[in-house]
Amino acid sequence: MQASTTTPKRDTRTRVLIVDDHQLCREGLRAQLESEINFVVVGEAADAEEGFSQALQHKPDVVLMDIDMPGVSCFDVIRRIREQLPGIKVIIVSGYKNDEQISQAIGASTEGYAVKDKGFEEVRNAIKDVMAGKIHYDPEVLDRIDAKDGQLRLGERPQTRLSMLTPRELELFVLLGQGYSLKRAALAMHIHYKTADKHKVHLMQKLGIHDRGELIHKAIREGIVQP
Repeated sequence: MQASTTTPKRDTRTRVLIVDDHQLCREGLRAQLESEINFVVVGEAADAEEGFSQALQHKPDVVLMDIDMPGVSCFDVIRRIREQLPGIKVIIVSGYKNDEQISQAIGASTEGYAVKDKGFEEVRNAIKDVMAGKIHYDPEVLDRIDAKDGQLRLGERPQTRLSMLTPRELELFVLLGQGYSLKRAALAMHIHYKTADKHKVHLMQKLGIHDRGELIHKAIREGIVQP
C-alpha cells in the first residue's frame, strides 16, 4: 500500500519588514502585526541602509519605512529597492506631514504613506490596500495631493524657501540638522566632500541662514528633524 503524501500548506500571510530607528516603534509594530493572523514580521532594521540589506535577504511583501533616520536617505534606499526588488511594496510610516517629505515619497513611488499619530489601524489599512494593488495615503496627506493622468503630484502651494531646495540639498539639510559633520554627511550621501560643501553653500543661501547653529534650529522649526 502506497503511503499518501501531503503537500505543505503555503504561508499566505503578508511578510513585513520594519525599518525605524526607534526600537520602541519597531517592537510596538511587530507586536501589533503578529497579534493578527494575516501578518508576519520577517525582519527589522534601525536605518535605511540596513533596511535595504534586510530587504535583499528576506524579500518581504511590504516594507514599513520611517523617514527621519540617521545615515542614508530613506528615499534613496526606496529607489534602490524599486530597481532591485520591484515587487516589494513600500509604505512610509512617519510623524511628518511636510510638503517636502510628501513630495519625496511621491517621487520615490511609494505605495503608501501612514501617519504615526493615527495608530496601528492606519498602518493595517495601508498594508491591506497596497497588497490589493491600491495606493494608500493618509487622508491628511491625500488632501494635499493631485491625481492627474494617473499620476500623483503635490498640489500647488505658494513657494517656500524649503521648496526651492533640490533633493540633494534637502537630504544634506536633514543630515546636518541631525548633527552630522559635513564630512560624515558626505560619506552618508556617497558624494565627495567638495560636492557636499557646494550643496551646503547653496542650501544656506536659499534658506537665508548663515551658520551651523541656525541651520539646526531651522531644521527643528520646520519639522525636518525632531529635537
